[in-house]
Formats: sequence, C-alpha cells, structure tokens
Amino acid sequence: MMTEPMRGVEAVPRSQAPKGRRSPARPSRIPGAEGVSQAAVARPDTRNSISKVWSEPVFRALLNVVCDWLFIVGSDGVIIECHPPPEPDGPAFAKNFVGRKVIELLPMQIAQQARYYLEKTLRTGQTQTFSTQFLLRGRECQFQVRVALSVPGQVIALVRDITERHLREKEILEISNREQLRLGQDLHDGLGQHLTGITFLTRALGTKLSTRGIPEAEEVEEIGKLVMQALSQTRNLARGLFPVELSSGLVQALKDLVTTAEKLFNVTCRLEADETIGVQNRTVAHHLFRVAQEAINNSVKHGKATQVVLNFRSDGDILTLTVRDNGIGLPEDAAQSKGLGLRIMSYRAQKIGGTLNVARADEGGTVLTCSFKAPPEEL
Repeated sequence: MMTEPMRGVEAVPRSQAPKGRRSPARPSRIPGAEGVSQAAVARPDTRNSISKVWSEPVFRALLNVVCDWLFIVGSDGVIIECHPPPEPDGPAFAKNFVGRKVIELLPMQIAQQARYYLEKTLRTGQTQTFSTQFLLRGRECQFQVRVALSVPGQVIALVRDITERHLREKEILEISNREQLRLGQDLHDGLGQHLTGITFLTRALGTKLSTRGIPEAEEVEEIGKLVMQALSQTRNLARGLFPVELSSGLVQALKDLVTTAEKLFNVTCRLEADETIGVQNRTVAHHLFRVAQEAINNSVKHGKATQVVLNFRSDGDILTLTVRDNGIGLPEDAAQSKGLGLRIMSYRAQKIGGTLNVARADEGGTVLTCSFKAPPEEL
C-alpha cells in the first residue's frame, strides 16, 4: 500500500539521497516556527540568541506576568523603577515609590534592614535574601525579599508576599503542637495507666506463685521488670510530648529534656547553661524547647550521633541556643531540600523574632544555632 507524501514536504526516494550525508531536517510543525528545522528548535544557539530573546518587548511582557513587586534601586537607595503585581490599582500605587528613597518609605527598623542588604549586595555582588513584616493597605503582610546586582551601582529587589504561605506554616505548626499534646496526654493517661495496672497484676501473681513455691514465679517477676521499663519509657515519651516542666523554667525543662534523651536513645546528652538565664515569656520558652527537642531527635535519628551537647547562653540581651553533635553531618543538599522538621524549626525561630542556622561542623557532625532577642515578660 502506497502512502502519500506529507503536504508541504517533497518526497525524496532513498536511492536519490546523497550518500554519507544526513537527510535535511524536516520543517518544524510547531506553530510560528515554520521554516525552522527541528534541530534548531530543540537546541538553539544560546550564544547568539540571548540578546535576541531578551529584547525590550519580551522583558516588559515578562514583568506583566510576574506576581511580585519588582524594584530597581540605585546605590544611593533611591528607587529608580517600580513594577507592581498585576493588580487593578497596582500602577497607581507604584507611582508613589519611584524617585524616593527606601528609608523614606519604610519604618526605621525595616529601612535599616533593607539598607544593610542593599549595601551588602553592592559590595559582594552576591544575591541576598531576607524576610520582614510590613503593614500594607491596612493589612499585616509577611514579605520575602531577594536582592541581586543588575548593573554596577544598581540592584533589582524582588519582593514576594508570602503571607498565605506564612499562615499555612502557622497552621501546620499549630496542628503539630496539638497532635503532640494529644499524644502526650494519651500516652500518660491511657497507655501509662494500662501499664501501671499490668505492673500491679504481675506483682500480685508473682507473690502468689512464690508463696506456693512454684518456680515460674521468677519468670513472672522478670515480666514485671520489663513492664516497668516499658512504663518508664512511656512516661519519658509523654514528658517530651507534653512538657509540663516548662512551669519550672526553661533551663530546668532543658535539663529534663537531655536526661530523657539519654534514656530514650541511649546516647550521651548534656546541657551547658547559665542557671541565671530566665525566659518568662511562655510562648518563647515553648518554641525554644521544641527547637531543642527536634534538634536532638534529628541528631540521633538522622545524624546517627552518639553525643549531643546543648548550650544555652546570653550575650547582653541576645540569647542563643546551640545544639552540637558528633554525627555524620548534614548531607550536601540539606539546605535545598529542607525537610518538614527544619522548616518547622525555622518557623519557630521566626515566631520568637530570631534566626536559625544549621551547618556542618568543621570537626564533624552538625551545629544548630538559634539566636533571638530576650523577650519581655508575658504571664
């Protein structure tokens, strides 16, 4: 059965094709790319096409689909150009920014933060990223800012509204807290009480068998010991999930945490802390306790550490919690992957106005550092 040649393509018999040479590439069937070979479409010559692709119309079209605020800022802090997200009142709102200095438009603390990263970008040429809160149109918003060098003396700042993502992270954190509290209470009130009842029964049974001189009494006694160990582990788990010790102060809670970790994981865990440090703000104390708890779990479960050291110190009004271990260290792609545990710890640090840094230690293992400003008292 004969097949018709494709329309627009001249059929060339195989016998007439030049030997030793590839057949000409068929015309592309991609709309708008007529007359261009498929090879050229798949592998364009990037050396010569970059300047053609990034023409002024294409650049403007790209700006129209970017859903972020985009600023071009000079080295003097003056906003040269501002491109708002595609919102109805965006262009009119953006006109208020052009020609004005960043420090004139932002609150003092945020302006200083923006100026610091602007100068750092101009000095190092490296892209900088930071987060901040800002009251925009009567709404408290959370923004992530990325600052990159464009041409000498100018930077491009991309400001992304991450308020919705921030709220989702907050919801995840609250769910995590509720589940931990629920599990802790269930372990204490449910399984703990159940194991306590079994302990009493095995003791009573062991006493009866021993009185009658039955040799199996020793086995029952051994079962009772195992049940007592299970009860002790259950209480330790419940204590970690439901940290009632925070009522005795954060330092005492951290002491109990390292003691519990040693028993649960069979590792060496110790705390180095100044007994005079007090964190009366219950919210801050709770978040910091959870950061320490998650850091220890990561060190043992993922880092395979056998030694974990917690250090809690103060430097003026700056408090710092450091968790150091002797494990296998972070994988090379840990900074990019960021599992749920790292994201939750980072979010907790942000909630107390601090920063979280996780890095590989020079001598091996992992070092986690959480620094924050001493909070005001909150009953």
